[in-house]
Amino acid sequence: MDVLSAMKSRRSARAYLKRPVPRDLIEDIFTGAGRAPSAINLQPWEYTVLQGEEKDRLVRLLLKIHAERKVSCGPGTSGRLPERFAARSRLASKIMTPAIEKMGVPFNRFIEEGSCSFYGAPVAVIVTMDRLFPKIRYLDIGLSVAYLLLAAQGKGLSTCPIGLITAYGDEIAEAISLPESKEVVLGIAMGYADESAQVNCVKTDREPRQEIVSWYE
Repeated sequence: MDVLSAMKSRRSARAYLKRPVPRDLIEDIFTGAGRAPSAINLQPWEYTVLQGEEKDRLVRLLLKIHAERKVSCGPGTSGRLPERFAARSRLASKIMTPAIEKMGVPFNRFIEEGSCSFYGAPVAVIVTMDRLFPKIRYLDIGLSVAYLLLAAQGKGLSTCPIGLITAYGDEIAEAISLPESKEVVLGIAMGYADESAQVNCVKTDREPRQEIVSWYE
């Protein structure tokens, strides 16, 4: 699969088969993630991969913490979203809601508990960065994660980036023995998508090119 095909076909999967993912396949994907560009070649991204009982242990911890704190999904902005951004979010929710409702689970509960359980994926990835880096290095992390998502798509695996769990970053760090110098930036679910699940048939829209590009000639 070429890169453009991977871009067009990729979507976030929120239901996975229990089928295990071979380690060599995962390693190939992270080799791809490591090829991303970064400022002065700092390569600030670091990944922790959890499978089997270690993943299940983390999931149990996250679900327990979430039941106590009830952190909800949101844009994380300090002020009200401009309408053009809010409209995109509403449209995505509208597209996803019918598939989720058929599962008999409220939308927010599905997203929040699904995030904490990595949507049942056999592979959970924790993305971290050293705290000594300034926030602009998040851009480098994003580039590497994008490479990872596309590499996984090219290898026949599905993924879902998960931001909600960063609210529980301290507990995650303790659970996977991260030093205090490391920051939890993102979670990623990875595995073989359950193509029979209606929630995986959902495809959210993207804005047309003219909405996101300005030209000066």
